[in-house]
Amino acid sequence: MPMRPAEQQWLLLEAAADATLVVGRDGLINRANRRTAEILGWQPAELIGQSVEVLVPPASRTAHSSFRKAFVASPRPRMMGAGLELTAIHRDGHEVPVEISLNPLVTEEGEFVVVAVRDISYRLHIVSQLNETAAKLAVVDERDRIARDLHDNIIQRLFAAGLHLQASLGRPDQDPQLVGVIDEIDEAITQIRTIIFTMHSLRGMDAGFEPAVRLVLAESSRVLGHHPSLIQHGVLALVPDSLASEATDVIRELLTNVAKHARATHSSVNISVEDNWLTVTVSDNGVGPDRETTPAGLGLGNLSQRANGYGGRFSFDAGEAGGSMAVWAVPLA
Repeated sequence: MPMRPAEQQWLLLEAAADATLVVGRDGLINRANRRTAEILGWQPAELIGQSVEVLVPPASRTAHSSFRKAFVASPRPRMMGAGLELTAIHRDGHEVPVEISLNPLVTEEGEFVVVAVRDISYRLHIVSQLNETAAKLAVVDERDRIARDLHDNIIQRLFAAGLHLQASLGRPDQDPQLVGVIDEIDEAITQIRTIIFTMHSLRGMDAGFEPAVRLVLAESSRVLGHHPSLIQHGVLALVPDSLASEATDVIRELLTNVAKHARATHSSVNISVEDNWLTVTVSDNGVGPDRETTPAGLGLGNLSQRANGYGGRFSFDAGEAGGSMAVWAVPLA
């Protein structure tokens, strides 16, 4: 026996990828396909005979009833609430972000409205991620602009001022004062360069922990006179982003300390992720600390505070084969 047209139409609705309802002119649900259970948590049999407003958030039910009656009076295929953020009520009470299309349906049983409900949760999640990425890129671009301005304008002007002052050296009554000013300018240039390196390193963090560390090593080689080696143990991807950023700053500071005090021709950075701990070890073959040298005396006291803040530890000692060895270790969680 051939199927009646109404049965054929229903088979098509049952095969739809969206949650699909057939609603009468009175607003009561006449049919619901199996996707309704998957998307909204309602078994089809539970919805039959109920008002379609059961799927509408309580605050919108009165307005929805009026809109529904207006649609029944002049039915035509259209999207519901175009441009608005719509939600449907899941059976457990939470709201599901949806798109809804309305289509009039005339059968031998009467006039109905086919309501297709599409879950757009994943799409909104992707849009949110894209917006977040765009915001991060905007911040990174702004940092790059500031870094360029510092390098191209401020540092060059400081260099020019320093050269001008150096050219003025020669008068015995001015030399001590001018030398002090020149030293201050050199220190300011060093600090600005550090800021620039930090800004570029923040861009590197977007690519991951290891690329950010390699960027710091490349930048530090300019003041060290050599390129530090990098040794890795474990999976660096296990390190949370915030901790990876902190560790990158620690590596930068330790290498800066090597450049200032060690007079080393070789240095290495060892990063280990083992037993739920992150350990950063920076070693060099320089002069090494004397017995009275303390981390605070080398400007490294804040590294102990940083480690303590994570429940970790920091040590600075002579290396086993000479030079110095700094160890910064913190738990991953």
